[in-house]
Amino acid sequence: MRYVLPPMHTLRTFEALSRLRNFTVTAEELHLTASAVSHQIRAMESFYATKLFQRNRHDVSLTPAGEKLLEVIQGFLQQLSSVGESLRSQDSRRLSVTAPPSLVSRWLMPRLGSFLREHPDIDFKLHATPTLIDLDAEQADFAIRYGDGNWPGLRSEKLFNEHIFPVASPEYATQKKLHKSSKLEACTLLRDDFQSWERWAEQTGESVDASAWGPIFSDSALLLQAAEAGHGVALGRSVLVADAIATGALVRIGKQAITAPGAYYLVSPTRRIESAPATVFRHWLMEIANP
Repeated sequence: MRYVLPPMHTLRTFEALSRLRNFTVTAEELHLTASAVSHQIRAMESFYATKLFQRNRHDVSLTPAGEKLLEVIQGFLQQLSSVGESLRSQDSRRLSVTAPPSLVSRWLMPRLGSFLREHPDIDFKLHATPTLIDLDAEQADFAIRYGDGNWPGLRSEKLFNEHIFPVASPEYATQKKLHKSSKLEACTLLRDDFQSWERWAEQTGESVDASAWGPIFSDSALLLQAAEAGHGVALGRSVLVADAIATGALVRIGKQAITAPGAYYLVSPTRRIESAPATVFRHWLMEIANP
């Protein structure tokens, strides 16, 4: 049988806009832009050759055609969600987690072995990505995210705050005599896209010379690898540099530190029933994050 259907991703957007009645709020819930939401709705209206929403000054409302379509789509999405929950419950040992690559390589990976050894029966999947993926669409149980803890449709549990301070390899610190002075005038200042030396200087009152700017790295883990290799001084995030400082691969420069603008959170969909492996992982992660 041939089914004539609109693009499947537009159905969820249509349902969300029907419920929230605002393009911006809908975009925030779905992790889209308002223009993307508007484009998807126009695509649906083009597909059905009828107007589905009445655009008002501050919100939108459904037309009679939209009301009729919503009743069908809500039932379809609910049935699809229920079937998905049923199928996932059959694979009760599956566990999927997503996290930023820098946190995975510098903090999570060195600790993950203990969890995997203790729970060899869990079918574990780790997806390292800087993108805020849709946990429902990707069928992920958890994401570790950096921010203020407020993501619509997700429950958040804080793992840890971060502090930022300069770090360098022991050899570089000795070469630049940074053990005796925390002054950075003669140093190459390594950079990434996460924090800026300007913000550091503004909050600490330390002098930073723009002529000392070094290379920029797109990922904090790469930045710290460059510092470990002796290429200069980096602004290290406390969680990401803790192991390197403990092993002597990096040393902290000076005593100044600033508080990072966000924190790391473990997030999961509010509408999903937590599986047994997910509960085990959540308890394990909270314990190692707050020893």
